Amino acid sequence: MKLPASAKKPSPVRAVALLGLLTALCTVLRIVKVPIPNVQPVTDILMVVTLLLGLRWGLGLTVSTLVVSNLVLGFGLWTLPQIAAYMICMLVLQAIVLMLPIVRRLLWLQIGLAGLLGYLYGFVVSLGMAVIGSLNGLGFWAYYISGLLFDTYHAIGNLVFYPIVLLVLQQGLKRFNRG
Repeated sequence: MKLPASAKKPSPVRAVALLGLLTALCTVLRIVKVPIPNVQPVTDILMVVTLLLGLRWGLGLTVSTLVVSNLVLGFGLWTLPQIAAYMICMLVLQAIVLMLPIVRRLLWLQIGLAGLLGYLYGFVVSLGMAVIGSLNGLGFWAYYISGLLFDTYHAIGNLVFYPIVLLVLQQGLKRFNRG
């Protein structure tokens, strides 16, 4: 699951180019959606990048993706909770991998985590919107529960897309590191 140890650190120019390409990929995939809401492979891409390249790459891609894609989709109160939610998802992923290194080797565990990240993302966005929108108590829970169907779509989409994203990104990042 990890890139070969012999992979050299990319030059700053190559690193910026890779971040730009990954940001463009995530941005396009956030904009061009399938007919089912919240089904997009962005969470999977962020997860694979975090697993293969490290937390710094995952967090950088998170911020760049949401800033660039929201230039098209529109900025609003939801932008900060979205960024925070993906960042928390990547931090939780990193913590789990540090506690259970076997996650890097077992595809089924990674797929399960991808599904759970769909729910975690939705919870953190709802929590952020509650803080920004001054929802409290029952208001927060009503808001969160009303979005659970969309979180389920997100989780199922993550389960379906993860193996494909992993295969494509592993191959692409191996080529990137060779060049």
